[in-house]
Amino acid sequence: MPFNVKDFNASIAKSGVASTSHFEAMLLGGPGSYTGAVGNILSQFGLDQGMRFRIESLNMPGRTLTTLDQNYHGPVRSIPYRFTQQPVSMTIILSRDMREREIFMRWQDFFVGHYRVNPNRTVMKGQFDTKYYQDGIGTIKILQYSIPLNEKAKKSLNVDGIGEVNIQTSALNYDLMTEITLEEAYPLSIHDIQMSWGDEGYGKLQVEIKYHRSSELNHTFPMTGLYDMDRSNRR
Repeated sequence: MPFNVKDFNASIAKSGVASTSHFEAMLLGGPGSYTGAVGNILSQFGLDQGMRFRIESLNMPGRTLTTLDQNYHGPVRSIPYRFTQQPVSMTIILSRDMREREIFMRWQDFFVGHYRVNPNRTVMKGQFDTKYYQDGIGTIKILQYSIPLNEKAKKSLNVDGIGEVNIQTSALNYDLMTEITLEEAYPLSIHDIQMSWGDEGYGKLQVEIKYHRSSELNHTFPMTGLYDMDRSNRR
């Protein structure tokens, strides 16, 4: 069948294309938010919006299946039985006092101790003590939007279930497509910040977020009834 430009345009226009610039991410809970043992450090730095206006870029989490080779006769068959998840890398625009860096450093302090904030080298009780895992993990949400296919699309969205964050303003004229929640998240790596007299740009911080699992909600293709149908086919 020869290539037809009209068919190509019609196929693309049917479902549109995803724009990687239409997103926002926010920290719904910092260390201690799972147990309430430690206060949320976000509010202490005046970042109650969860840094949603500071997270400039990130990678949407992927997944790789772990397989076990089954070798009987003929070609080897690889059987998936588990999966691995790559850390989510975020690039964050820094405030003039670099409070965003301090937030993530203090977040790591929950796991490795608070010796970092002891410049006088005085004896401090438990400065190298690690905390409990439950006391250090938090929650991060990623929201992905797309331009509506219909010019008469609704002007705002009412999205529930994301804590106290109001996203109606940022979602104006856009459709919320996917919500990804990183459960039991924490900053695995805080990258260094390159300083230079010849650089007149603004400071950025790159952080790698580790998490236990991620949950997803696709507003176009809900999962309702999918697993029930799968179980019925196996009977």
